[in-house]
Amino acid sequence: MKFSAQRPFGRDLHFWLDRTGLDYLPIGPLLPDGFTTPVLDTGVYRTALDRRRPDRRSMFTALEGSKVVWPDKQREHVDAIILATGYRPDLPYLAKLGTGHDRGLSRRHRGLGFVGLEWQRSLSSATLRGVGRDAAHVVHRLLR
Repeated sequence: MKFSAQRPFGRDLHFWLDRTGLDYLPIGPLLPDGFTTPVLDTGVYRTALDRRRPDRRSMFTALEGSKVVWPDKQREHVDAIILATGYRPDLPYLAKLGTGHDRGLSRRHRGLGFVGLEWQRSLSSATLRGVGRDAAHVVHRLLR
């Protein structure tokens, strides 16, 4: 997991990305596969993880009443379970369609488009700030 400062130079990072134009640059297709956006952090998240709060663990294998069974067969009482799945796209149900795309348009199926994918076209593609721009781009190309 990579971290980035939430407030460099006293302003929120989103302010700087917008002000400098980096939020809009169509560099997504130029990045290597697997390139991810860092977690924006004021230091709180990194500190919590370093102190093992929350207690991050591998997935349990079973539930028995109020106990979880861990992969090593240990059993432990828990009050609550929070499944933190993260924000990485996991679209196995689209695999048969061939999810390869060029800036949001399917490479295999004419007329199929995608929006909201991380680095689809720019840094902000998977955000509320950027998905609208990408949607307009995809619709424009689909209508051609």
